[in-house]
Amino acid sequence: MAIRRATAADAEAIAAIHVAAYDETYRGLAPPEVFEGLNLERRTAQWRRFFAEPPPDATAFLIEQDGEPAGFGSNGIDRSGPSPIGWIKAVYLLKRAQGRGLGLAMMATLAEDLAAKGVSEVRLDVAVGNDHAEAFYQQLGGALLSSQVDPGPIWKSPTRTYGWTDAAALAGAASRAARHG
Repeated sequence: MAIRRATAADAEAIAAIHVAAYDETYRGLAPPEVFEGLNLERRTAQWRRFFAEPPPDATAFLIEQDGEPAGFGSNGIDRSGPSPIGWIKAVYLLKRAQGRGLGLAMMATLAEDLAAKGVSEVRLDVAVGNDHAEAFYQQLGGALLSSQVDPGPIWKSPTRTYGWTDAAALAGAASRAARHG
């Protein structure tokens, strides 16, 4: 298993994982039209834009297992308030890669990256009904902060926001759990 900072050359691989993992996770939760709209073409264009014009303070990482892309994660920072808040924007693993500590390793990587950028507070959103992910974030000490409706682009999904007050502590907890899991 290897996690590395993703580059523009990884856009297609990340898009393919994004589509496949989204389908594996949300089929049955999201309306059928979501899967038509969030297809490989759209995701590839999204990730090409991300690398061509990266959002400020945003980073993406790719997980490789046995030399093959198996997952990705991304983060960013909201600097609009009195103190910056790190956001874990995505953690997607293919089903075949789950249960092996890769999600924990990705969470550690994303949190370490945010801590290195000077962020303490970390948040992420998860769709209601993704019980596996919610349990995972709770296991890592995530506190439920709010419930809301994500505006889309296609699915106005009910979501919950989880948060941690210390990015470095989150990174340490995820790293320890990955080593001992």
